[in-house]
Amino acid sequence: MGTTDVGTSALDDALDRMSGLDFELANGFVNHGPMACEALATLGHGDRIGGWADWFVANVGPGPAAVEPAGWAEGRWQEALGDYRRLPEWLGFFGGAVVDDGWREVIGRWVPRLVPALSTALFHGAIRTAHAVRAVDGFDSPARRGELARSLAYWAARYRPGPEPVDTPAVDDVRRAVTEAAARGARRYVARPTIVYLHGVTGAMAVELLVDHLSPEDGSAALAQLEVDHARLYAGGPASGSPTARPGSDHELVLLAATGRDAHQVKLVEACRRGLAITGDLVFLGAASRATHPA
Repeated sequence: MGTTDVGTSALDDALDRMSGLDFELANGFVNHGPMACEALATLGHGDRIGGWADWFVANVGPGPAAVEPAGWAEGRWQEALGDYRRLPEWLGFFGGAVVDDGWREVIGRWVPRLVPALSTALFHGAIRTAHAVRAVDGFDSPARRGELARSLAYWAARYRPGPEPVDTPAVDDVRRAVTEAAARGARRYVARPTIVYLHGVTGAMAVELLVDHLSPEDGSAALAQLEVDHARLYAGGPASGSPTARPGSDHELVLLAATGRDAHQVKLVEACRRGLAITGDLVFLGAASRATHPA
């Protein structure tokens, strides 16, 4: 069995095992299990996914079960938007929608509706959705479709709109523009490596994963929302940091992230590898090094 096969089967197994876990921990932090395991698979460390899943299963409590939406349907979804008490209904709604309409149709319709709340829960609704989209795009399976439904349900239930963009100008290469926004965020993170600034990078690179599944107009709208969210997130902070804040080869950084048990590290390293590949900007290497070599 090849490395890709190992990662595919291990990720499906992990997503199945984690499917009943809560979305948040008792301390209010987000459950990073599915996102971290998908990032490990992308980094080529499928053999480590099982151990990571074991940890999350042992340390995260059970979550709500899906139920049929009560008193609302597709035309009245706004009534339940942002109501976390109705997360079970959102789980039931998206579980059915992904099966009935197909995951691509659901993403194309619902991500634009949820983008105004891009930064909700420190971008975690969008980040978890983006990891799930990449997973199911790479290999369509019930486990991955179920994870996508759960991701969208969490984003919808935690929906809190951010600042509204003044306008949404058309951009020739939205994916590149989003990644350049992530690079600017990475410079902020290198200068001030806080968990909040880290999510400015992973949140932007979540949008990078989503834009290929959106229309050009919806992609431009997502970029505009990202830019106003970043402006608020980084207001008053340091302008930039050194792009090579700490040494570290790509292989070393991936190994450090994969062998640890810090989901933020593995997600940031994976996101920064994509950013570096798209732009060639060494600030992504600096940000990944900063995360895996904390002072």
